[in-house]
Amino acid sequence: MSDPKDVVRRFFGTLGTGDFAAVGEFFTDESVWQVNDVARGLPAQRGRKGIIDDFLQPIREGLFEPGDPKVEIRRLIGEGDWVVAETTARGALLNGNNYENEYVFVIQVDGDTVRFLREYMDSEYAHSVSAGSGGAGGAEGHVSETLKRLGHD
Repeated sequence: MSDPKDVVRRFFGTLGTGDFAAVGEFFTDESVWQVNDVARGLPAQRGRKGIIDDFLQPIREGLFEPGDPKVEIRRLIGEGDWVVAETTARGALLNGNNYENEYVFVIQVDGDTVRFLREYMDSEYAHSVSAGSGGAGGAEGHVSETLKRLGHD
């Protein structure tokens, strides 16, 4: 059985590579990623396809330079199959701004996969600093529609 903290370390390391197929291996069809963005009512993303294709990949490719943002783990606290990760995400946005935001993730691990993840961050900062990134990156089609649905222009 894998140590849940090691799974979380590998997950964040893989997330920073931009290899979405590899990131997808951390999720199953039952996995849930929930962003605590109450003001915008962002629903939870469910299943590997929803998490990768309809959320992570459009956000990362539509707002950030390739491979960004990188997530630095500052603290991990684990109890059973649950891990709390205090992190800082840093990277370059397509609109020319630098991104640096503090996050807390509450993650339930099942073997080598993420069963449930709740993400807490300063969503107002994330939206304001990334304003215009979608247009700057020439986002179109699915990426553009996803960015609009998630509150980015």
